[in-house]
Amino acid sequence: MLQQESMLVKAFETRLKTIEADPNLIVLTTMDQPQLNDKDKVSQYIVYTNFKPGLKKQQTAAIFVYTPLENIDHYQNNKVDYQSELLFEFDPWDKKIHISVLETLGAASKLAFYDYQNHGLAQMALQALIKIAKKHEIETIDGMLSSFDGDDWDRVNHLFGKFDFATIAADKTRGVAIYRLQLQGS
Repeated sequence: MLQQESMLVKAFETRLKTIEADPNLIVLTTMDQPQLNDKDKVSQYIVYTNFKPGLKKQQTAAIFVYTPLENIDHYQNNKVDYQSELLFEFDPWDKKIHISVLETLGAASKLAFYDYQNHGLAQMALQALIKIAKKHEIETIDGMLSSFDGDDWDRVNHLFGKFDFATIAADKTRGVAIYRLQLQGS
């Protein structure tokens, strides 16, 4: 157990140094607590972004969540750079953000080597996005559940509901929905 914990710490530190050394990435938050149970929410993670806060123009950016949990190969290297990604379009002129993709490696992914769903990764990404939106005086965040995501209807509805997103339109039989979060000023 101690060796496994040591490998997780090493992988975490290596990934953090790599992110901090990349001028295109910004660390938003980290936690480095030992993972007591792999069924719980992750307690060792890095939330980071390629969002450029200094640009006062439209941009597409992403928020990534990395954890060393079940992410170390037999050479003690990270298998993937992140397990959850939230891709968004930032529009400071219209004061809105559109969520294009919110994805976590899991059972639905053909590439998944471990099911990272239900460990709080997407929640951390969405929390970070809301903080960015508030800091930049964004008034609305919207996103859609497409038929591609329809199998995860309940999970996605639950996630957006946790953050007080309103469901603007929904058709469970088709697996589509539109969500919106009103922030300030509107």
